[in-house]
Amino acid sequence: MKQIIISMILVLNTALLLAVFDDYQPGARARGMGNAYTGVADDVNSLFYNPGGLAISQGEINLGGTNLQSSAFTQFKSAAGSYALPRNYGTVALGMRLMDVDFEDVSLMSEQIWSVGHGFTLLSDIHSSIHFGYSGNLYRLQFDGSDAESAFGVDIGVLAILHRRTRFGFSVTNINQPKMGDVNQHDLPRKMALGISYLPYEEVITSVEVKKDFAQETEFMAGVEVRLFEPFSIRMGVHQNPATWNAGASFYLSGISVDYSYSSHAVLDGTHYINVGYQFQGR
Repeated sequence: MKQIIISMILVLNTALLLAVFDDYQPGARARGMGNAYTGVADDVNSLFYNPGGLAISQGEINLGGTNLQSSAFTQFKSAAGSYALPRNYGTVALGMRLMDVDFEDVSLMSEQIWSVGHGFTLLSDIHSSIHFGYSGNLYRLQFDGSDAESAFGVDIGVLAILHRRTRFGFSVTNINQPKMGDVNQHDLPRKMALGISYLPYEEVITSVEVKKDFAQETEFMAGVEVRLFEPFSIRMGVHQNPATWNAGASFYLSGISVDYSYSSHAVLDGTHYINVGYQFQGR
């Protein structure tokens, strides 16, 4: 059975590299909003969505995890930490994303992405601001019984805030076109995202986003977040290609945050995602 599963994974990987280093979406908050997060990006997980948002994030740490599609075989974990530098030098962040396919205590496939990023403010006045960020990502892929392969990718992102209520986000993943493998090389996923968010009220965030990868696929997503009362928020969102319905909630108290989201897939089982974080530094 183990050999059959390994063979299936290797065939899929060799054919199109479809399931490798895909958008696993490490943030429960972003997932709850249908992943329409490029134009929201204001916490430590901006490192994974739009590094430009790091410039307005708090100093914090955040941990998350799930079994994708409620499968015991696929475990996805994430961690990120950020620190606001003094004298308006911006914010630096470190993060990791780990996806493992395990069977009978054997790791059949392991994907690791180790990230470091920096976001800073380009322009700012009393009402509006423009922020820029970049990140470097070390990709590592290993199958059971084979040597690990690695590659290095670069992401960039911009977040513009107009009159405190409207945000425009733009990001490019793997702008340097990294390739995985020595003999049979494969391009790692490269995507460009454009998102817009609007705050009609202080307690409400609405967001829409379009994401285009360079393999000609396009994704559309939209979401809304509502803070019902001070420590509690709820959110909903939709995502097209793949089609998912998403919902989630967050609880904040004394710097501690607990985020939960559920994604209902059209064909596969749903995915539960949980993040726990702590904010230790303010602006």
